Amino acid sequence: MTGTAKLHYYRAQGRGNQVRLALSAAGIPFEDVYPTCGFPPSEEQKNTWMKIGGNITTNIPMLEMDGKVYTQSMAVSFAVARKGGLMPSGDDALYITDKLASDAEDFRTASYKCVTTWGASQELADQFVADVIPKHFENFERQLNESGKAFFVTDELTIADILVYDAVVNFGTNREPNALDGFSALKEWKGRVESNQGIA
Repeated sequence: MTGTAKLHYYRAQGRGNQVRLALSAAGIPFEDVYPTCGFPPSEEQKNTWMKIGGNITTNIPMLEMDGKVYTQSMAVSFAVARKGGLMPSGDDALYITDKLASDAEDFRTASYKCVTTWGASQELADQFVADVIPKHFENFERQLNESGKAFFVTDELTIADILVYDAVVNFGTNREPNALDGFSALKEWKGRVESNQGIA
Protein backbone atom coordinates (compact mmCIF):
# COMPACT_ATOMS: atom_id res chain seq x y z
CA MET A 1 0.00 0.00 0.00
CA THR A 2 1.46 3.32 -1.07
CA GLY A 3 0.11 6.65 0.13
CA THR A 4 -3.33 7.37 1.52
CA ALA A 5 -6.43 5.99 -0.16
CA LYS A 6 -9.24 8.39 -1.05
CA LEU A 7 -12.87 7.41 -0.53
CA HIS A 8 -15.37 9.48 -2.49
CA TYR A 9 -18.81 9.52 -0.91
CA TYR A 10 -21.31 11.78 0.81
CA ARG A 11 -21.14 12.96 4.43
CA ALA A 12 -23.34 10.00 5.30
CA GLN A 13 -23.09 6.33 6.15
CA GLY A 14 -25.24 4.79 3.41
CA ARG A 15 -23.37 2.40 1.16
CA GLY A 16 -20.02 4.04 1.86
CA ASN A 17 -19.73 3.13 5.52
CA GLN A 18 -19.03 -0.55 4.88
CA VAL A 19 -16.00 0.56 2.84
CA ARG A 20 -14.84 2.85 5.65
CA LEU A 21 -15.14 -0.01 8.14
CA ALA A 22 -13.23 -2.39 5.88
CA LEU A 23 -10.43 0.13 5.37
CA SER A 24 -10.22 0.78 9.10
CA ALA A 25 -10.25 -2.91 10.05
CA ALA A 26 -7.56 -3.63 7.46
CA GLY A 27 -5.38 -0.79 8.75
CA ILE A 28 -5.36 0.94 5.37
CA PRO A 29 -4.97 4.72 5.78
CA PHE A 30 -7.61 6.71 3.92
CA GLU A 31 -9.29 10.06 3.74
CA ASP A 32 -12.91 10.90 2.98
CA VAL A 33 -13.45 13.10 -0.05
CA TYR A 34 -16.89 14.71 0.14
CA PRO A 35 -18.74 16.52 -2.66
CA THR A 36 -18.49 20.25 -2.13
CA CYS A 37 -22.14 20.68 -3.13
CA GLY A 38 -23.56 18.22 -0.59
CA PHE A 39 -26.60 16.11 -1.53
CA PRO A 40 -28.00 15.77 -4.10
CA PRO A 41 -24.80 16.18 -6.11
CA SER A 42 -24.61 18.77 -8.86
CA GLU A 43 -24.13 17.80 -12.48
CA GLU A 44 -20.61 19.19 -12.23
CA GLN A 45 -19.87 16.87 -9.31
CA LYS A 46 -21.33 13.88 -11.16
CA ASN A 47 -19.14 14.70 -14.14
CA THR A 48 -16.10 14.88 -11.87
CA TRP A 49 -16.87 11.44 -10.43
CA MET A 50 -17.46 10.10 -13.95
CA LYS A 51 -14.06 11.32 -15.10
CA ILE A 52 -12.39 9.57 -12.15
CA GLY A 53 -14.43 6.36 -12.08
CA GLY A 54 -15.38 5.92 -15.71
CA ASN A 55 -18.93 4.65 -15.15
CA ILE A 56 -21.61 6.57 -17.02
CA THR A 57 -24.22 5.34 -14.51
CA THR A 58 -22.98 5.66 -10.93
CA ASN A 59 -19.50 5.79 -9.44
CA ILE A 60 -19.74 6.23 -5.70
CA PRO A 61 -18.75 4.90 -3.27
CA MET A 62 -15.50 5.19 -5.20
CA LEU A 63 -12.04 4.43 -3.90
CA GLU A 64 -8.68 5.59 -5.20
CA MET A 65 -6.01 3.21 -3.89
CA ASP A 66 -2.52 2.35 -5.06
CA GLY A 67 -2.97 4.23 -8.31
CA LYS A 68 -6.17 2.42 -9.21
CA VAL A 69 -9.84 3.40 -9.02
CA TYR A 70 -12.52 1.07 -7.66
CA THR A 71 -16.28 1.64 -7.97
CA GLN A 72 -19.51 -0.06 -6.82
CA SER A 73 -19.81 -0.53 -3.05
CA MET A 74 -19.58 -4.33 -2.92
CA ALA A 75 -16.74 -4.54 -5.42
CA VAL A 76 -14.87 -1.81 -3.54
CA SER A 77 -15.38 -3.62 -0.22
CA PHE A 78 -14.06 -6.87 -1.66
CA ALA A 79 -11.05 -5.09 -3.19
CA VAL A 80 -10.21 -3.65 0.23
CA ALA A 81 -10.68 -7.08 1.82
CA ARG A 82 -8.25 -8.70 -0.59
CA LYS A 83 -5.74 -5.91 -0.10
CA GLY A 84 -6.08 -5.94 3.68
CA GLY A 85 -6.20 -9.66 4.42
CA LEU A 86 -9.91 -9.74 5.26
CA MET A 87 -11.01 -12.05 2.46
CA PRO A 88 -11.32 -15.72 3.47
CA SER A 89 -10.03 -18.46 1.20
CA GLY A 90 -11.61 -21.61 -0.19
CA ASP A 91 -14.69 -22.09 -2.35
CA ASP A 92 -17.10 -22.71 0.54
CA ALA A 93 -15.88 -19.71 2.53
CA LEU A 94 -16.08 -17.46 -0.50
CA TYR A 95 -19.62 -18.64 -1.26
CA ILE A 96 -20.70 -17.90 2.33
CA THR A 97 -19.10 -14.47 2.06
CA ASP A 98 -20.96 -13.70 -1.16
CA LYS A 99 -24.20 -15.00 0.33
CA LEU A 100 -23.88 -12.93 3.52
CA ALA A 101 -23.02 -9.87 1.46
CA SER A 102 -26.29 -10.35 -0.44
CA ASP A 103 -28.21 -10.89 2.80
CA ALA A 104 -26.81 -7.66 4.19
CA GLU A 105 -27.69 -5.80 1.00
CA ASP A 106 -31.25 -7.19 1.10
CA PHE A 107 -31.65 -5.80 4.61
CA ARG A 108 -30.09 -2.47 3.68
CA THR A 109 -32.40 -2.13 0.68
CA ALA A 110 -35.46 -2.94 2.80
CA SER A 111 -34.39 -0.24 5.25
CA TYR A 112 -34.12 2.42 2.56
CA LYS A 113 -37.76 1.81 1.60
CA CYS A 114 -38.93 2.72 5.10
CA VAL A 115 -37.24 6.08 5.77
CA THR A 116 -39.91 8.64 6.61
CA THR A 117 -37.71 11.62 5.69
CA TRP A 118 -37.55 10.15 2.19
CA GLY A 119 -41.32 9.91 1.90
CA ALA A 120 -42.16 6.58 3.53
CA SER A 121 -45.21 6.49 5.78
CA GLN A 122 -44.87 6.11 9.54
CA GLU A 123 -46.85 2.90 9.26
CA LEU A 124 -44.23 1.46 6.92
CA ALA A 125 -41.42 2.60 9.22
CA ASP A 126 -43.11 0.99 12.22
CA GLN A 127 -43.63 -2.24 10.29
CA PHE A 128 -39.93 -2.28 9.42
CA VAL A 129 -39.01 -2.15 13.11
CA ALA A 130 -41.65 -4.63 14.20
CA ASP A 131 -41.36 -7.21 11.41
CA VAL A 132 -38.51 -6.66 8.98
CA ILE A 133 -35.65 -6.16 11.45
CA PRO A 134 -36.47 -9.30 13.50
CA LYS A 135 -36.85 -11.39 10.34
CA HIS A 136 -33.42 -10.41 9.01
CA PHE A 137 -31.74 -10.59 12.42
CA GLU A 138 -33.11 -14.11 12.88
CA ASN A 139 -31.63 -15.07 9.53
CA PHE A 140 -28.24 -13.60 10.44
CA GLU A 141 -28.19 -15.29 13.84
CA ARG A 142 -29.16 -18.64 12.33
CA GLN A 143 -26.18 -18.53 10.01
CA LEU A 144 -23.85 -17.40 12.77
CA ASN A 145 -24.92 -20.31 14.97
CA GLU A 146 -24.65 -22.79 12.11
CA SER A 147 -21.07 -21.69 11.44
CA GLY A 148 -20.02 -22.80 14.93
CA LYS A 149 -17.32 -20.15 14.84
CA ALA A 150 -16.61 -16.88 16.62
CA PHE A 151 -17.41 -15.00 13.42
CA PHE A 152 -19.57 -15.78 10.42
CA VAL A 153 -17.01 -17.52 8.24
CA THR A 154 -13.91 -18.23 10.34
CA ASP A 155 -12.76 -17.67 13.89
CA GLU A 156 -11.29 -14.36 12.78
CA LEU A 157 -12.91 -11.20 11.45
CA THR A 158 -13.51 -11.20 7.69
CA ILE A 159 -15.20 -8.91 5.21
CA ALA A 160 -18.41 -10.91 5.65
CA ASP A 161 -18.60 -9.80 9.28
CA ILE A 162 -17.95 -6.20 8.34
CA LEU A 163 -20.71 -6.14 5.74
CA VAL A 164 -23.23 -7.74 8.10
CA TYR A 165 -22.11 -5.52 10.98
CA ASP A 166 -22.64 -2.37 8.94
CA ALA A 167 -26.16 -3.49 8.03
CA VAL A 168 -27.07 -4.64 11.56
CA VAL A 169 -25.87 -1.44 13.20
CA ASN A 170 -26.53 1.34 10.72
CA PHE A 171 -29.85 0.03 9.46
CA GLY A 172 -30.94 -1.93 12.52
CA THR A 173 -29.84 -0.85 15.99
CA ASN A 174 -29.36 2.77 14.95
CA ARG A 175 -33.06 2.81 14.07
CA GLU A 176 -34.20 0.66 16.98
CA PRO A 177 -31.70 0.54 19.90
CA ASN A 178 -33.32 -2.58 21.37
CA ALA A 179 -33.35 -4.49 18.08
CA LEU A 180 -30.83 -7.07 19.32
CA ASP A 181 -32.90 -8.03 22.35
CA GLY A 182 -33.69 -11.71 21.91
CA PHE A 183 -30.70 -12.28 19.62
CA SER A 184 -28.01 -13.07 22.17
CA ALA A 185 -25.59 -14.75 19.75
CA LEU A 186 -25.76 -11.83 17.34
CA LYS A 187 -25.31 -9.39 20.21
CA GLU A 188 -22.18 -11.19 21.43
CA TRP A 189 -20.85 -11.32 17.87
CA LYS A 190 -21.36 -7.54 17.57
CA GLY A 191 -19.18 -7.09 20.63
CA ARG A 192 -16.45 -9.24 19.11
CA VAL A 193 -16.52 -7.22 15.90
CA GLU A 194 -16.22 -4.01 17.89
CA SER A 195 -13.16 -5.37 19.70
CA ASN A 196 -11.27 -4.71 16.44
CA GLN A 197 -9.32 -1.52 17.01
CA GLY A 198 -10.26 -0.15 13.62
CA ILE A 199 -13.98 -0.60 14.18
CA ALA A 200 -14.39 0.21 17.88
